[in-house]
Amino acid sequence: MNYIRCKYCGSTNIIWDHELGHLVCKDCGAVLESIYDDSMYIKKEDNRTKKYNPLTRSENIKPQRNIERNIENISPKIIKRGKILKLNHGKISISSIIDQKLNKIENNKDFKISYQILQNYPTLKSRTKRNKHAIALYALYRSYNYSKMHSINLVSKELGISKYTLKNILYKQRKTLDNYIAELAHVIENNLKSKP
Repeated sequence: MNYIRCKYCGSTNIIWDHELGHLVCKDCGAVLESIYDDSMYIKKEDNRTKKYNPLTRSENIKPQRNIERNIENISPKIIKRGKILKLNHGKISISSIIDQKLNKIENNKDFKISYQILQNYPTLKSRTKRNKHAIALYALYRSYNYSKMHSINLVSKELGISKYTLKNILYKQRKTLDNYIAELAHVIENNLKSKP
């Protein structure tokens, strides 16, 4: 069975907006096509009139709610989960507040070094993006000789990750993490010595 795919996000979750005559992706909100269906007609059955749409072969079609109403209903849930809703030229994108925080710290020179060294440790680099950034930032603070608890507090505050989750990640990888922190401290120390 061939499904229509969204050309922006690749989703097959496509809906028909009866009010506006648009084919809309439910995942990203992009308007894929503007279709005006003139073939909709009324079918009489059991002395009741029902709308019948030959495209969907459905008799009890409830008109899809307006996209704006969907956004109004969904946005409090999205915001509550720490997401940001952006509307850009008819395309709706949802990004995480954490993703924006990650993008900010990626510009730090020492963080870039920490993240590059992390790639040498397979058990650490196989984590999710958020966890890899948390580990790299934690290792960076530890290489600056901050205490474990102070480093955890700083990472938790900067990335919005719970301290419990962070402690769990660090505990599971403690042996590898010690080697990683030692290597990072050595590299950062050499970088400081090489500067005039």
